[in-house]
This record gives sequence, structure tokens and C-alpha cells, in this order.
Amino acid sequence: MRAVSTFAKKIVLAAAVSAMLPVGFACAAPQTAQDPAIAYRQAENAADEFLGFWEEALEGEIRLTVTKAEKGWYGVEVSHRRNERQVDMWTMTAKPAGDHVMQYTDGSHILLTYGPQYIEKEEFLYRNGTGTIRMVGPKQVKWQDDQDHKADDVLFIPLRSPLGGGL
Repeated sequence: MRAVSTFAKKIVLAAAVSAMLPVGFACAAPQTAQDPAIAYRQAENAADEFLGFWEEALEGEIRLTVTKAEKGWYGVEVSHRRNERQVDMWTMTAKPAGDHVMQYTDGSHILLTYGPQYIEKEEFLYRNGTGTIRMVGPKQVKWQDDQDHKADDVLFIPLRSPLGGGL
């Protein structure tokens, strides 16, 4: 058996230590701010909690639907029956804006008037509306419309009817 020289042992030990030094320094280095692209992707995925069909918690008269659109956007529609012939419809595309919040700046409010078989009239009440959709509790959503504040105090819960009912 051949004896390994002390010099050779020192060289191997020095090489092993120098290989580990960058790892040790990286672990000990202070944390830097999170990459904005990573934070955006996490916020985008977190907004999936809004996906689905929601209804007003008390009477179920107002419906809110959130679908996934493209490139981190979400399609949102809100509908409320005024009477047996008219339905208020709000449409917008929202984007994650932080923990449990989505914002929009392109909201449209349309009054639909139905005839016996089809929509007789579409009246645009406003365009380019702004607002937020916020998760306020487990499976509880609030929508704030900055223009006419129709549902500022309305709590939405997941749709109770498996068929969704009609407006």
C-alpha cells in the first residue's frame, strides 16, 4: 500500500474547500428582493381562486362569473335582473393586483332588454369603468364598481344550484 503524501492531502482538502466556498457564501448572503416576474406568476396563479360561478349570498339575485382569459387576464361578467324584461350586465377583464385582489379598467355596463324570443335592445350605460374584485374570506368575494357602486356591500358565494339557475 502506498502512502499518500501530506502535501497531496492538503491539495485535495484545499480543492474541496474552495469548491464549497461559493455555496457557503451564497447561503450566507442577505436575501434580495423577489424577482418581479416570479412574483407576477405567483399572483397570477393565486387569482385562480376567483374562477367559477358566484351568486349574491342573501337572495342569489346578482351573479358573478370569472373565467380564465389569456396572458394572466381573467374575464368577469356580473348580471342582475331589474325586472322580467331587463337585465343589467357588466363585463370586464381583470388582472391580479396583489393578495386576493383583481383590478379592472375596462368595465362596461350594458342594459339588456329582452323581447319574447331575443334581446330587443342593448343600451351601453358606460364604458371604461374601473373597480376591484376581492376575496374577503374563504370562498367569499366582494365586487366594487367605482362608477355606480351597485354591489359594494354585496357578498358573493359559490353558486348553490348545480344547474346555475337563470336570471
